[in-house]
Amino acid sequence: MFAAFDEHAGAILDEQIAICEIPAPTHQEQARADYVHRQLAALGLQVQRDEVGNVIARHPDPSPNPIVLSAHLDTVFGPDQPVGVARPGQPNPYRSGEIVPEREYHAPGISDAAAGLAAMLAVARVLSASDAQSHMLYLATVGEEGRGDLRGARQFCNAPLGRSARAFITIDHSDPAAIVHSGIGSRRYNVRYRSSGGHSWAHFGRYNPAFALAAASDRLADIRVPRSPRTTYNIGVVQGGETVNAIPELAQMDIDLRSESPAELDRLDADVQEIIQRGHEKELRRRGAGALDPVVTQIGDRPAGTTPTDSALVLAACAAVEAEDLRPRLIAASTDANAAIAAGIPAIAMCWGGRSDNQHSVREWFDPTDRSRSLRVIARTLLDLAESAAG
Repeated sequence: MFAAFDEHAGAILDEQIAICEIPAPTHQEQARADYVHRQLAALGLQVQRDEVGNVIARHPDPSPNPIVLSAHLDTVFGPDQPVGVARPGQPNPYRSGEIVPEREYHAPGISDAAAGLAAMLAVARVLSASDAQSHMLYLATVGEEGRGDLRGARQFCNAPLGRSARAFITIDHSDPAAIVHSGIGSRRYNVRYRSSGGHSWAHFGRYNPAFALAAASDRLADIRVPRSPRTTYNIGVVQGGETVNAIPELAQMDIDLRSESPAELDRLDADVQEIIQRGHEKELRRRGAGALDPVVTQIGDRPAGTTPTDSALVLAACAAVEAEDLRPRLIAASTDANAAIAAGIPAIAMCWGGRSDNQHSVREWFDPTDRSRSLRVIARTLLDLAESAAG
């Protein structure tokens, strides 16, 4: 059974490229969902869409407590971002003046999420000839990235079918020895500094939202966070203004806060909220005319949580990694598994295989070398869980 992963390595790569070249920005995953729908239906599975657009596929005679294998459909890139895959030996449009190295494939989203979806489909095809298929549920989720805020996984995991799941595995990272059993909590905010605006010369002295944002972002950069439990923050988007000679009416930024610890995340959140207000107050003291109150909108809230290390799911995954002569490492990350853990479903994230780097960047790349090992790890884990469920 597992030999198929090596025998069809070229076809798996071709499918990954095809998936990557179907644009799928968050909230615009329909075309990619259509592709995945067709591939799962071709295996004789019953495929449906839920109200948010998730693709859900099950055996015609399914187990009442399915084992979920998932991957997300969306990417972090907008609809205008080219996603043509540059192949080995070709000029690299994403790295000016460079040639794509041997074995590498470059494109935004080539690994995250095209590799995860290709892995899910490859495993589904291999298991289609096994008794395990009746225990499986394949799930392609919408809205995992950014402002999607795990929308698809939350919808599924809080619906009756999701709550009946025996286990939830999402394919969403690049380390073949790592098992993500702990979900990193995150909170995300859009911060809008506002004013009446005006001409840069005629109305000089009015409140300038750009200066307020700059004051706040400078203080944000100085926040000290613990190395353990790991805690991070980031300003990912900055926007505002219309032209160089106008005081902007709006300056805004999107902030991402993360921690392995809910308590540390609360502390970081409180510090950030204070700093946002201080940026406003500093600009008020310098230039108060025309000021409007800042608006802070939460745009994401991912729950933290952990699947116990002695759970049947984690033990099965560790055994599968060891069977491939790797030493399992239990780590934390932020994936669709967060939503499952929050809903009380044992959940982990596993590797899509190969080598990759620069995810969430236009310089993202993927090397399929040794991908089959990670696919075997996933399949072994599922077969172990299915055998336990059967008897």
